[in-house]
Amino acid sequence: MLFRRAAKVVGSSLSLSVLLFSAVALLVTGCASSSSTGGTGGSTGGATGGRTGTGGAGQGGAGFDAGSTFPTCTPTTAVAALILDFSTFNATSNQAMFGVFGTSFAGGTYQYPGAITSNFTGGTWHITGTVMDYSGFGIYLSCKSNVARFTGIQMDISGTFTSNGIDDGGIPAARVTMGISQPADQLDTAHSTEVTWGTCTANCNSPVLNVPLPSTTMTVTMPWTSFVGGTPIDGLDPAAITGIFLVFPWNSASTAQYTVDVTIDNIMFTGGSGSDAATD
Repeated sequence: MLFRRAAKVVGSSLSLSVLLFSAVALLVTGCASSSSTGGTGGSTGGATGGRTGTGGAGQGGAGFDAGSTFPTCTPTTAVAALILDFSTFNATSNQAMFGVFGTSFAGGTYQYPGAITSNFTGGTWHITGTVMDYSGFGIYLSCKSNVARFTGIQMDISGTFTSNGIDDGGIPAARVTMGISQPADQLDTAHSTEVTWGTCTANCNSPVLNVPLPSTTMTVTMPWTSFVGGTPIDGLDPAAITGIFLVFPWNSASTAQYTVDVTIDNIMFTGGSGSDAATD
């Protein structure tokens, strides 16, 4: 499964741009827009399933050929600082979305696999579930996007990991690996089963940052320069990104499981000239 392979290398740029765009295929083709912080969007779409199967990142995209739309979409530019404050969301798909698909900087939330779920009813992004395989969550973008007017990204975040007693019951330190997908570190179309924005030909990995999860809510600011370790390009070019992903720790050699409880709010760009209003 492509998405699992991407998650396994913790940061492969396959993890978002192509695999996630198929997740929102029906959202893009089935509705003209969503509101700035969630909106009504389409009647389908969601967080599990998608064209890559149950380990993918979107419900409602089954059967969609990502190559028919992505990357032929027109690249967008982020002009507002706020991405998501989770004040509204698409109740049908239980997905928070932003922007106008096909017109402006736009996208939405996802999580995988089915054992990880999202809830927005408290006005935050509440992610819970059991990690028993490669697992994570993130924000897909509707097209390649320029966020270079800003110097970084921040969010309010907290989280805890708890043993569920399965196997040895061991749990890792509460943290996530956060990464930004960019074309320079994404497998190109000639070497991929998908049509992509990528220019990488082999050993592709996105730049990442280790983010500890505090037990109480804390605002974490992450400059673009803090994302490192990408290959073949070590570092991030904010003028062209294709997604944001966060991955839970997982040891593929172990059968131990653990439960996660993570809360995120007020995801926004920092250090730029954009307004404090949500993208519309």
